[in-house]
Amino acid sequence: MAEEEKAAQPEEEIPESEEEALKLPFPNARVVAIIKENLKNEHQLKRDVKLGANMLLAEILADIAQSMDKEEYFTLSIEHFNKAARKYREIALNQKRIRKIQKVLEKQRAELDEIVAEIELEVPPESQPNQ
Repeated sequence: MAEEEKAAQPEEEIPESEEEALKLPFPNARVVAIIKENLKNEHQLKRDVKLGANMLLAEILADIAQSMDKEEYFTLSIEHFNKAARKYREIALNQKRIRKIQKVLEKQRAELDEIVAEIELEVPPESQPNQ
């Protein structure tokens, strides 16, 4: 029964070795805190989620840095950062646009289906060409 109680308890945080901590680009505790702040429901995060989030943030920051590196200026300002980070900030806007286009297309599809059904009712079956 002690094993069942142990299994029912949430996973304890496994302390990272110093070597592993050095490989992570950001403090893992801060990354986990940001994730948990944005979860509405209580969840237990597996270790690979925490590490994956940490590595993704590093990849995004590396991409932004590479974009800023293309600037001709020696001193980079927030405007340069915002320009480089723009594509990440516009993801939600683009998804909203895509959903809007999908709704318009679905509406047009429904209208076309309705027109096809009306035409099929108007044309007698014997006058329809053989397929």
